[in-house]
Amino acid sequence: MAITKFIPKIWNASMLTEFREQAIAANLVNREYEGDATKGNTVQITTAISVAVKDYKAAGRTTTADDVDDASQDLLIDQEKNFDFYVDDIDRAQAAGSMDAYTRSAAEGLVEDADKFILKTAADGAGIGLTGAAPTTGDEAFNIVRDLRKSFNQAHVPVGQRVLVANAEFDALLVDASSKITSVDTSGSPAGLREASVGRILGFDTYTSENLPVVDAPMVVAFYRPAIAYVSQIEKTEGMRAQNKFADRLRGLHVYGGKVIRPLAVATWSVTP
Repeated sequence: MAITKFIPKIWNASMLTEFREQAIAANLVNREYEGDATKGNTVQITTAISVAVKDYKAAGRTTTADDVDDASQDLLIDQEKNFDFYVDDIDRAQAAGSMDAYTRSAAEGLVEDADKFILKTAADGAGIGLTGAAPTTGDEAFNIVRDLRKSFNQAHVPVGQRVLVANAEFDALLVDASSKITSVDTSGSPAGLREASVGRILGFDTYTSENLPVVDAPMVVAFYRPAIAYVSQIEKTEGMRAQNKFADRLRGLHVYGGKVIRPLAVATWSVTP
């Protein structure tokens, strides 16, 4: 009698991976201090104090030199996140293709983790915090962006390199005000930024992300790019044979840190508690 019920199971290695945010915040912040980032390292950032401008004519065309000083602040690289998993030999043999999807999923998870850290750091360190009733229309959401712009102007934040990141609740309202949104050139940008771009609104390059600290109510974080420093390094990635089973083992370590170094150039808007 022929065997007709046996159907061999083949694992498809091009698995349907979880939806993960590609890097958005990490591509928007100041990474000029990035060097050899290892756990426990500290980057000391020196900030020059403003130099006074004097009225030379009123002083009888004489001048005296002022003593100037500088200030510094520390950016601590204190975050350590890792992935570590087995790929069983049997699983590999039954897979109809490469197992690289596991590695991609792990890397995307690290990216998502870093973006959540950056946006929370921005929100916690913001020098400007606006609140109000939850907007219900595109015009109300647009007016919130207007208020953020006003706050930045009053704080003398440079008009270039202004960014706004909105969660899904706020983004949906902005899209409703699409006639007030202009296009922004994202050519050459990383894929995450290209896909997340909403447009340019009142001088802010605007993006959407679900990695903001608040996801169930409208929230936005606005900032001047150089105002948030971020340092990151994939410290180790290594593959090895498992000791107690027939499998390969892959693990990696990501160390990073971030800080708001210009608080008055970072602002948040959220619903009044």
